[in-house]
Amino acid sequence: MAFKLISLNARGIRSFEKRKAVFGWLLKQKADLFFLQETYSTKEVENVWKKQWKGEMFFSHGSQHSRGVLILIKNSLEFELTSVRSDKEGRFIFLEALVQDQKFLFVNIYAPNKLSEQTLFFDQIKDELDNSGIDDDCRIIIGGDFNVILDPDLDGFGGKPKLKESAKQIENICLSIDLVDIWRVRNPEIKRFTWRQKTPLIQRRLDFWLVDNALQEEIDQADIVPAIKSDHSAILLSINGIEEQIHGPSFWKFNASLLDDKDYVTLINSRYEVWVEEFKDIDDPRLFWDLIKYKIRQDTISYSKLKARERKAKMADLEKKLKNFQIQCDQDPSLENFNKLEILKTEYDLQYEYIAQGAIIRSRARWYEQGEKSNKYFLNLESSRGKKSTIRKIIREDKSLTTNPKVIMDELKGFYSNLYQANSSRGSESLADSFLENVSVPKLSEVQKGKCEENLTVNYSKARDFVAS
Repeated sequence: MAFKLISLNARGIRSFEKRKAVFGWLLKQKADLFFLQETYSTKEVENVWKKQWKGEMFFSHGSQHSRGVLILIKNSLEFELTSVRSDKEGRFIFLEALVQDQKFLFVNIYAPNKLSEQTLFFDQIKDELDNSGIDDDCRIIIGGDFNVILDPDLDGFGGKPKLKESAKQIENICLSIDLVDIWRVRNPEIKRFTWRQKTPLIQRRLDFWLVDNALQEEIDQADIVPAIKSDHSAILLSINGIEEQIHGPSFWKFNASLLDDKDYVTLINSRYEVWVEEFKDIDDPRLFWDLIKYKIRQDTISYSKLKARERKAKMADLEKKLKNFQIQCDQDPSLENFNKLEILKTEYDLQYEYIAQGAIIRSRARWYEQGEKSNKYFLNLESSRGKKSTIRKIIREDKSLTTNPKVIMDELKGFYSNLYQANSSRGSESLADSFLENVSVPKLSEVQKGKCEENLTVNYSKARDFVAS
């Protein structure tokens, strides 16, 4: 059992550009399940959004300008849905599922701001949990934006942080079904926040994970990480860490945006004369053109890899700086630090806007040129074939089950090496000699041999009579 979850208050993703940027950012986090709050989703956009995500989506709709929660499942996760239920206000989703052969109940929450509404909301959540009828071996993970702090001293800065009645309700829920605030358990004295506003200067830890106490030993990481296009940070939960399968190189496609890159155009123009000289003895124009294309492809791949490494390094540096500045703002919430944080967040958003634009260009070709309906069919078909062509589990020679990709490859190698190995022995040779020397297979008569030498006929009855004879 190994997978990773991300939760984020997205603060509205009805805009196509923002939705693509957020989806792109989520995928970059290499997680498997995603909890989003404040999606602003409504029933009429559900099908459109589903076509823009390679995996399953579960909605609780709000309005065009508020509420809405969403759970996204990545296609690669071994996931089998048992049941799903949600409210009609866009506040919660209860998702019961089998993940890698383990039962889970996932709950995505977006609590109201007003205390009176919060009290009713958490009463409803407790009733849903009490009536869920889950088995004792089912693990519970609740995450999202609770809009309440559990400790005024550690979870709040600025304003007048106080312990609300709803915080006591959350504590009662945790006590009744044995849940823990895993980030606070791992960081008992640290001040970190998931939401902040600049004027007046206020910070709060409103987003957190409540997990089954029995899962504590299996959780590798619980963290607060920078996010894009939101006034909330994202929260991360990693269970044992995913063992990545190693794939071969994918099918290469030319990135047309390189034609707008002056450095790339200059490189290809300068190299072209060298290639013409290199292939001057080639007389066949088709072969000559194929060799030129091969060289263009070779240099383009090298150039693209270099640019990708530079972008990746820049993103990693930005994320590191952004996380450090968030911690700095948590510890020293001055206006100067907030301004620096805003500048870094803007630059980080711009980087993801560039990534999102590439995704939009690629997806537009699929969704609009090929048509939405046929594209979804072929994407699902491709996904299902991909799963069927991959061995995810194998029973080893010692009868133990493994999901480790390296062990699976070693087992397959050993099996086929032994299968085709020449293990000759005197006993098997004597059996072969005995069989070949005493062959009692019927032989064709001279007449039948002559029949076989005749021209073939399409007359089925004659052929049938011959075979019968």
